[in-house]
Amino acid sequence: MNAFWASCLKALVTAAFIVGASELAKRSNFVSALLIALPLTSALTILWLYLGTGDAPRAGQYAASVLLLLPPGCLFLAVLPLAIRAGWSFWPSLAAAVLTTVLAYYLYAFVLQRVFGMTL
Repeated sequence: MNAFWASCLKALVTAAFIVGASELAKRSNFVSALLIALPLTSALTILWLYLGTGDAPRAGQYAASVLLLLPPGCLFLAVLPLAIRAGWSFWPSLAAAVLTTVLAYYLYAFVLQRVFGMTL
């Protein structure tokens, strides 16, 4: 399979997963959330990386990087429902969640660099 068709296949599989999860959320929040909470998107990305490069250490490093970046990303999932419960409408809540997450990533990267000597 040439690179173009391989990329098309990757895009179709990945898009089908995301569309399927969003459609499932209309029927069952819990089942959809469970599906998304599983590291399937990370697994697909790692699979595509490995199949494209054949480099297992690189795929392993990618998995370690995703694990390292999870904590600030979780803030989005905390801030959005908290803001909505506090009476904010959806769009300001979403904006607050995105802004908080972006700021958290910058702070997290700064702390990792300064305290642990790690560069993201």
